[in-house]
Order: sequence, then C-alpha cells, then structure tokens
Amino acid sequence: MATRRISMAFLGLLATTATIPAAEVRTTNFVVVTARQDDAEEFARLAEHFRKVKAVEWLGKEMPPWRQPCRLRVEVTNDGAGGATTFEFDEGTVRKQDMQIKGARERLKNSVLPHEITHTVFAYHFRQPVPRWADEGGSVYSEDDIERARHDRWCKQILNAGDGIQLKALFQMRDYPRNVMALYAQGYSVTKFLVEQSDRQTFLNFVSSGMQNGWDGASREFYSFKSVQDLEEGWIAHLKKVARGDVVASSGRRAPPPPADTKLTVFDSTPPARPVFEPAPVTRGLSPAGRGDDRFSNDIGWNRPKARLMEPTATGPAPADMRDLPPA
Repeated sequence: MATRRISMAFLGLLATTATIPAAEVRTTNFVVVTARQDDAEEFARLAEHFRKVKAVEWLGKEMPPWRQPCRLRVEVTNDGAGGATTFEFDEGTVRKQDMQIKGARERLKNSVLPHEITHTVFAYHFRQPVPRWADEGGSVYSEDDIERARHDRWCKQILNAGDGIQLKALFQMRDYPRNVMALYAQGYSVTKFLVEQSDRQTFLNFVSSGMQNGWDGASREFYSFKSVQDLEEGWIAHLKKVARGDVVASSGRRAPPPPADTKLTVFDSTPPARPVFEPAPVTRGLSPAGRGDDRFSNDIGWNRPKARLMEPTATGPAPADMRDLPPA
C-alpha cells in the first residue's frame, strides 16, 4: 500500500514543553488532555459542540461518531494562539487524527478550536488532503468575527503591496508556499467570496471538481465564471464592492458530496510558519492607523503586473519576518 507523508515543523508556540501534570477527559469523539480538570471538561464540551455545529454548517448534517477518538492536547497560555491537526487517511476513511492547540483561553475557544475542528470536517468529507488554500480558507471562515476581519485586512494589505498569489497558482498548491500569510489571507478571502455566491456545500463541490477535473471547468460548472482568471477578476471586483459598502447576498443551493480517495496518506495541517493570531503584522500599503486615508477606502490595490505567480516551495525554516511578527 503506497504511503505519502507530508511532514512539517511546528511553530515555536506549538513546540513540546516541559512535562506538566495533566488532566484527561474522554467523550465520544475526543480525548482531551490539558493541565487542569476544569479546562479539560470545558474543552471537551466545546470540541463536541463545534464538531456538531461545523459539520451542520459545512455538510448540512452531523458526522457519525469517529472510529477512533481524536486526541486533543490543550495548553492555555498568555501568548498568541495557534493549532495543528494531523490526519492519516486509509482506503477512503480517516483512520487517525491528532490535534493540539495552544494560546490564550478566549482565542482558543472562539477561533483556534473551531478552526481545527473544521479541518476534521473537511477530512471526513473529502477523505483525502485538499488544496491548502481551501483547507485553511474554510477553516478561517469558521472562526469568529475578530479573526475573519483580521484576515480581510491582511488580504487587502498583501494585494496592495503587490505580493498576492494569482489564483491559477494558488489553486494548484498542495503545500504551503514560503509566503504563508498570503495563502491564509487569500484562501480565506476567496473562500468567503465563493461561499457567499451560493453556500458552503457548493464550495466543497467546487473544490472537489477542481481537484479532479481542473479549476477552469469547476469555475464554469459551479459559479458561471469562464475560467480561473475570470473568477479572479470577479473576486477582485467583489472586494472593491465591499470597500464601497455594497452588500452581496447568498443563496441556498446544495450539491452532492465528492467521491472518496483510496490511498493511505498522512496529512498535517501545520504550515512551516502558521501566522499567529495576535498581533497583526506590519505590512506595506496602509496609512498610519486612524488616519482613514488608506488605499482601501474606495479601492483594492491589486497590481497584476506586480502580483507574483508563486509556486509551492520545499518545506523549510520560516523567513525571519514570519517568525516574530511585531506589534502593529
């Protein structure tokens, strides 16, 4: 049986720490391990809650109980928050999954945990790794308003700086590029745009079709765009409408689930440099905070000649400016 392994280094914030007394709580689908019993009980309850809520949101129904509970390790700190989830796929099923989250309590509860739980919903649905932009974009879309707004700002900053990844390259990425921030921010922005064109189930089927049959055809089939380039132009036009305060309504269409994969695959949701949730990075293209005259007041500064057609790069150390994001 062929085995493909995708291994990546965890961030420092997820690095192994000194052994501490642990409390453990078991539920139908999780084994939660953390330092305090009350935390273990709370995160176990929240994990089951988000498992149900995110499955209904994305799939229209709950997932059946997993064959094997997911081990969830929680470390509550006063630092910026992050998480990672690893999956092992075997013959079209998720054989094993492991999750760990670390950071400030409220960020873990409101953003990191629902983000990581959404990875498990996608794993159950697709039964194989999916393009990173969609996996991370959909997971960010499951977070709270604070994180979604933060990623909206990051996306606009990245596009204005000419550092965006053109969608014909972004859609092909099965691994994280060196510019991880662009993948997260653009992945979320494109996901939000497509979901609001119809619904979450249509988005998932668009991704499945794109993986199997090509993204131009999927763009035509599910969203009436002639090609990925046409979709990109529609997305940028949408960002400009949002900047002007226009409202885009969504509909309620639904499509059938995609077929399962049959190969054993180990998949890790951890990028080489997962953007921490706080603080926001300092990037080019914005005016000083509070002046109200930045380039996004009425326009999105997408400069196509400057936009970099980025291809996936080999996993390696994070660039210096991604390891320690300065406060805004």
